[in-house]
Amino acid sequence: MFDNPYIFFGLVFAAALLLVDTIFRAIGSIRRSNVELANRLEKIRKDKGAEVAFAELLKRRGLSGRDGQQDLGNRINQFIAQTGREYSKTSLVFGLVVLCLIGFVLAQFMLPVDLLIQVAFSVLFGFLAGFLILSWMRQRRIKIFTQQLAPALDIIVRSLRAGHPLTTAIALVSREMPDPIGSEFGIVSDQMTFGSDIEQAMLSMYDRVGATEIKMVTVSVSVQRSTGGNLAEIVENLAQMIRDRQLIKAKIKAISAEGRITAWIMLFFPFGLFYMIKFLVPTYFDMVWESGYGGMIVGICLIMIFFGMLIIRRLVNFDY
Repeated sequence: MFDNPYIFFGLVFAAALLLVDTIFRAIGSIRRSNVELANRLEKIRKDKGAEVAFAELLKRRGLSGRDGQQDLGNRINQFIAQTGREYSKTSLVFGLVVLCLIGFVLAQFMLPVDLLIQVAFSVLFGFLAGFLILSWMRQRRIKIFTQQLAPALDIIVRSLRAGHPLTTAIALVSREMPDPIGSEFGIVSDQMTFGSDIEQAMLSMYDRVGATEIKMVTVSVSVQRSTGGNLAEIVENLAQMIRDRQLIKAKIKAISAEGRITAWIMLFFPFGLFYMIKFLVPTYFDMVWESGYGGMIVGICLIMIFFGMLIIRRLVNFDY
């Protein structure tokens, strides 16, 4: 049947059409869910009040309560919430299972030892890989947020000098700036609209984001509200300080680049050397596995490699 090119290309066209239709349906479903959520929050606000609506909004982001209070089971939930993504428990468990399966497949090629050790390696690999992925997503979002914070403060300064109140300036940031800072300042604006003060709204944003620069903004605004002063000038100086802090971070990263790349080389070099020798001389390590101590030796070596990388990372990881 596939000898006929018309049938083959027709099936390819049908498969591509089904794929495009599935993608568009998924995008449409996401948009409809967002519209339904907005309508549901609006209905809750009208029926039960603004406070309940705000609690529903934060619950969707992985945080609940108001005025900086958290309703997280543990630090892991806050860590996941600071990635800016929404994960259900089912998706988290499914992702962990997939990573464990990948670790088990790698163990089949990397660790020709007992099944129990391979299972332990796969579980450890799954949890460690999941943590590293979430940590990378969290750090990437914090980095983007920090880079956007100084321009956002500039918008607030210009709005304040134009005569707008602080709430209007914050709402202007939520409209003019892209995500993630736009959505976060939008939540701050909504929280202030629902009756919270600026200090608690900023602390709540710190719980959702995790960037230390937010605490600087919170302290500056809090001091100005209690002692008085030119808020526009204070925020302008804070924006310049954040820019200088980012410049210092970039210089420190450039100076410590050699140490950081050394850590990664120490991590991957033993594995590269092992497979290079195994490729050149396939029977070179047979005596190690046949001795019965292969698993213990590999485990000790992996632990030493891990702690060696941690020590080097601690040597080149500076507090700003």
